[in-house]
Amino acid sequence: MTAADSISTEAIQAALAVEHASIYILGALGGRTSASSAPALARALEVAYADHVNAREALAVRVVAAGLEPVASSAVYDLPRRTGSPEGIGAAALRLERDTTATYLSLVPKATGTDRTLLVQLLCRAAARQLDLGAKPTAFPGT
Repeated sequence: MTAADSISTEAIQAALAVEHASIYILGALGGRTSASSAPALARALEVAYADHVNAREALAVRVVAAGLEPVASSAVYDLPRRTGSPEGIGAAALRLERDTTATYLSLVPKATGTDRTLLVQLLCRAAARQLDLGAKPTAFPGT
């Protein structure tokens, strides 16, 4: 494995760690959301959760293909505060997606080849999920 390959795999592992956290947090937020009283929010959280699960699986496949053990999820994650209302839950989910977008933006330059392509795709999905959660479009999501 070359130094560039090693750095690229480290970026994929870092992205995988972000996906573990996102899945945990979105699961908690979704569990606090009523599909009957906030159907649009519930659907956005459901789609985001599924996107993050798919991203986690794609990243884990890359790590295994590199002959490494995928980074494990943490035993504990800090859950967002002030999530007692649909507005608070939506705001917390939007912050999560903004943070995810910023993380991917910082990891893309470290990756090469198909790893970089995957991270760019995941960056685009994270930026799009922000729109699903009510964010206004920006020229450079994640900055």
